[in-house]
Amino acid sequence: MLIQPIAPAATLDAPAATVSERRAGGKRHQSVLLIGRVTGAPGAPVCLVHDISKAGMCARFDVPPAVGDVLTVEVRGLSPVTGTVRWVRGRKAGLQFAEAQDLERVFELRREDGTVARPPRFPLSAPARLRIDGRRLLAELLDLSAGGAKLALAATGPLPGQTGSIHLPGGGEALFGTVAWTRDDRLGFRFAQPLPLAQLTALLAPAG
Repeated sequence: MLIQPIAPAATLDAPAATVSERRAGGKRHQSVLLIGRVTGAPGAPVCLVHDISKAGMCARFDVPPAVGDVLTVEVRGLSPVTGTVRWVRGRKAGLQFAEAQDLERVFELRREDGTVARPPRFPLSAPARLRIDGRRLLAELLDLSAGGAKLALAATGPLPGQTGSIHLPGGGEALFGTVAWTRDDRLGFRFAQPLPLAQLTALLAPAG
Protein backbone atom coordinates (compact mmCIF):
# COMPACT_ATOMS: atom_id res chain seq x y z
CA MET A 1 0.00 0.00 0.00
CA LEU A 2 2.91 2.26 0.67
CA ILE A 3 5.65 2.86 -1.89
CA GLN A 4 8.28 5.17 -0.47
CA PRO A 5 10.58 7.47 -2.45
CA ILE A 6 14.31 7.00 -2.75
CA ALA A 7 16.32 8.64 0.06
CA PRO A 8 20.03 9.45 0.50
CA ALA A 9 22.08 6.35 1.21
CA ALA A 10 23.02 5.21 4.69
CA THR A 11 25.52 2.43 5.38
CA LEU A 12 25.46 -0.87 7.22
CA ASP A 13 29.23 -1.08 7.69
CA ALA A 14 31.84 1.56 8.41
CA PRO A 15 31.97 4.18 5.62
CA ALA A 16 35.43 3.16 4.34
CA ALA A 17 34.44 -0.50 4.05
CA THR A 18 31.24 0.34 2.20
CA VAL A 19 33.04 2.57 -0.30
CA SER A 20 35.57 -0.17 -1.07
CA GLU A 21 32.78 -2.72 -1.50
CA ARG A 22 30.97 -0.53 -4.00
CA ARG A 23 34.13 0.18 -5.95
CA ALA A 24 35.01 -3.52 -6.09
CA GLY A 25 31.67 -5.06 -6.89
CA GLY A 26 29.20 -2.33 -7.81
CA LYS A 27 26.36 -1.07 -5.67
CA ARG A 28 25.41 -3.66 -3.06
CA HIS A 29 23.24 -1.47 -0.83
CA GLN A 30 19.89 -0.05 -1.94
CA SER A 31 18.64 3.26 -0.58
CA VAL A 32 14.98 3.01 0.43
CA LEU A 33 12.41 4.39 2.80
CA LEU A 34 10.47 1.41 4.15
CA ILE A 35 8.45 0.97 7.30
CA GLY A 36 9.66 -2.00 9.33
CA ARG A 37 7.95 -3.95 12.10
CA VAL A 38 10.41 -4.69 14.89
CA THR A 39 10.46 -7.28 17.66
CA GLY A 40 12.98 -7.05 20.47
CA ALA A 41 13.71 -3.32 20.31
CA PRO A 42 12.96 -0.79 23.05
CA GLY A 43 10.26 1.76 22.35
CA ALA A 44 7.64 1.42 19.60
CA PRO A 45 7.76 -1.73 17.44
CA VAL A 46 8.37 0.31 14.28
CA CYS A 47 11.44 1.56 12.43
CA LEU A 48 12.22 3.38 9.20
CA VAL A 49 14.65 1.47 6.98
CA HIS A 50 16.98 3.83 5.09
CA ASP A 51 19.33 1.32 3.47
CA ILE A 52 19.16 -2.42 2.85
CA SER A 53 21.39 -5.11 1.37
CA LYS A 54 21.47 -8.92 1.29
CA ALA A 55 23.56 -8.83 4.47
CA GLY A 56 21.76 -6.23 6.57
CA MET A 57 20.10 -2.85 6.91
CA CYS A 58 20.38 0.62 8.40
CA ALA A 59 17.25 1.85 10.16
CA ARG A 60 16.05 4.70 12.37
CA PHE A 61 14.33 3.81 15.64
CA ASP A 62 12.10 5.64 18.11
CA VAL A 63 14.41 4.43 20.90
CA PRO A 64 17.71 3.12 19.53
CA PRO A 65 18.75 -0.45 20.39
CA ALA A 66 22.17 -1.31 21.83
CA VAL A 67 25.09 -2.92 20.03
CA GLY A 68 24.72 -6.66 20.33
CA ASP A 69 20.92 -6.64 20.59
CA VAL A 70 19.19 -9.31 18.51
CA LEU A 71 16.13 -7.97 16.67
CA THR A 72 13.58 -9.37 14.25
CA VAL A 73 12.48 -6.98 11.49
CA GLU A 74 9.75 -7.40 8.88
CA VAL A 75 9.60 -5.16 5.80
CA ARG A 76 7.59 -5.33 2.60
CA GLY A 77 8.54 -8.37 0.51
CA LEU A 78 10.55 -10.20 3.17
CA SER A 79 9.54 -12.64 5.86
CA PRO A 80 10.58 -11.58 9.37
CA VAL A 81 14.38 -11.62 9.45
CA THR A 82 16.60 -11.85 12.52
CA GLY A 83 19.80 -9.87 12.88
CA THR A 84 22.30 -8.43 15.33
CA VAL A 85 22.90 -4.72 15.94
CA ARG A 86 26.52 -3.95 14.94
CA TRP A 87 26.59 -0.16 15.39
CA VAL A 88 24.46 2.68 16.73
CA ARG A 89 24.72 6.39 15.82
CA GLY A 90 22.09 8.55 17.43
CA ARG A 91 18.72 6.99 16.57
CA LYS A 92 20.12 5.00 13.64
CA ALA A 93 21.48 1.47 13.91
CA GLY A 94 23.09 -1.05 11.57
CA LEU A 95 21.70 -4.58 11.65
CA GLN A 96 23.56 -7.62 10.30
CA PHE A 97 21.21 -10.37 9.15
CA ALA A 98 21.70 -13.91 10.44
CA GLU A 99 21.15 -15.17 6.86
CA ALA A 100 21.51 -13.51 3.46
CA GLN A 101 18.22 -12.19 2.04
CA ASP A 102 16.79 -12.07 -1.49
CA LEU A 103 16.85 -8.29 -1.98
CA GLU A 104 14.83 -8.41 -5.20
CA ARG A 105 11.73 -9.38 -3.22
CA VAL A 106 11.77 -6.02 -1.46
CA PHE A 107 11.16 -4.21 -4.76
CA GLU A 108 8.52 -6.56 -6.20
CA LEU A 109 5.00 -5.15 -5.97
CA ARG A 110 3.50 -8.61 -6.45
CA ARG A 111 4.62 -11.94 -5.08
CA GLU A 112 5.05 -15.08 -7.20
CA ASP A 113 1.56 -16.25 -6.20
CA GLY A 114 0.07 -13.01 -7.56
CA THR A 115 -0.77 -11.44 -4.20
CA VAL A 116 0.20 -7.82 -3.57
CA ALA A 117 3.29 -7.25 -1.44
CA ARG A 118 2.33 -4.87 1.35
CA PRO A 119 3.99 -3.13 4.28
CA PRO A 120 3.85 -4.88 7.66
CA ARG A 121 0.74 -4.37 9.74
CA PHE A 122 0.69 -3.71 13.47
CA PRO A 123 -2.01 -5.25 15.70
CA LEU A 124 -3.68 -2.48 17.67
CA SER A 125 -6.92 -2.65 19.64
CA ALA A 126 -8.46 0.78 20.16
CA PRO A 127 -11.69 2.69 19.43
CA ALA A 128 -11.93 4.73 16.24
CA ARG A 129 -14.51 6.98 14.60
CA LEU A 130 -15.42 6.82 10.93
CA ARG A 131 -17.34 9.29 8.79
CA ILE A 132 -18.30 7.74 5.44
CA ASP A 133 -20.37 9.75 2.96
CA GLY A 134 -21.73 11.83 5.84
CA ARG A 135 -22.56 8.84 8.03
CA ARG A 136 -20.89 8.58 11.45
CA LEU A 137 -19.79 5.12 12.58
CA LEU A 138 -18.12 3.81 15.70
CA ALA A 139 -15.50 1.15 15.07
CA GLU A 140 -12.81 -0.91 16.76
CA LEU A 141 -9.32 -0.62 15.31
CA LEU A 142 -7.83 -4.10 14.73
CA ASP A 143 -4.58 -3.33 13.01
CA LEU A 144 -2.74 -0.44 11.44
CA SER A 145 -0.11 0.28 8.84
CA ALA A 146 1.27 3.47 7.33
CA GLY A 147 -1.13 3.01 4.43
CA GLY A 148 -4.37 2.02 6.09
CA ALA A 149 -6.31 0.34 8.87
CA LYS A 150 -8.50 -2.69 9.46
CA LEU A 151 -11.57 -2.11 11.62
CA ALA A 152 -14.55 -3.95 13.09
CA LEU A 153 -17.94 -2.23 12.91
CA ALA A 154 -20.87 -2.61 15.28
CA ALA A 155 -23.40 -1.52 12.65
CA THR A 156 -23.94 -2.30 8.97
CA GLY A 157 -20.88 -0.96 7.21
CA PRO A 158 -20.34 1.12 4.08
CA LEU A 159 -19.44 -0.19 0.63
CA PRO A 160 -16.04 -0.49 -1.06
CA GLY A 161 -15.15 2.65 -2.96
CA GLN A 162 -16.95 5.03 -0.62
CA THR A 163 -14.83 7.89 0.68
CA GLY A 164 -14.62 9.43 4.10
CA SER A 165 -12.39 10.03 7.09
CA ILE A 166 -11.22 8.31 10.25
CA HIS A 167 -10.26 9.64 13.68
CA LEU A 168 -7.64 7.43 15.33
CA PRO A 169 -7.06 7.20 19.09
CA GLY A 170 -5.06 10.03 20.62
CA GLY A 171 -6.94 12.77 18.82
CA GLY A 172 -5.37 14.72 16.02
CA GLU A 173 -6.79 15.63 12.65
CA ALA A 174 -8.98 13.28 10.68
CA LEU A 175 -7.30 11.09 8.06
CA PHE A 176 -9.08 10.97 4.72
CA GLY A 177 -9.30 7.91 2.52
CA THR A 178 -11.39 5.23 0.85
CA VAL A 179 -13.09 2.01 1.91
CA ALA A 180 -10.89 -0.61 0.24
CA TRP A 181 -12.88 -3.74 1.13
CA THR A 182 -15.60 -5.08 3.43
CA ARG A 183 -16.16 -8.57 4.79
CA ASP A 184 -18.94 -9.31 7.30
CA ASP A 185 -18.32 -6.77 10.11
CA ARG A 186 -14.75 -6.04 8.97
CA LEU A 187 -13.59 -3.11 6.87
CA GLY A 188 -10.33 -2.02 5.28
CA PHE A 189 -9.73 1.73 5.09
CA ARG A 190 -6.97 3.02 2.78
CA PHE A 191 -5.49 6.40 3.70
CA ALA A 192 -5.30 9.02 0.95
CA GLN A 193 -1.82 9.92 2.24
CA PRO A 194 0.52 7.61 4.15
CA LEU A 195 0.41 8.00 7.91
CA PRO A 196 3.41 10.09 9.06
CA LEU A 197 6.04 8.02 10.81
CA ALA A 198 5.83 10.21 13.94
CA GLN A 199 2.09 9.58 14.25
CA LEU A 200 2.45 5.85 13.58
CA THR A 201 5.19 5.65 16.22
CA ALA A 202 3.07 7.55 18.76
CA LEU A 203 0.12 5.21 18.21
CA LEU A 204 2.28 2.11 18.63
CA ALA A 205 4.52 3.29 21.48
CA PRO A 206 4.09 1.33 24.74
CA ALA A 207 1.89 3.07 27.30
CA GLY A 208 3.79 4.95 29.98
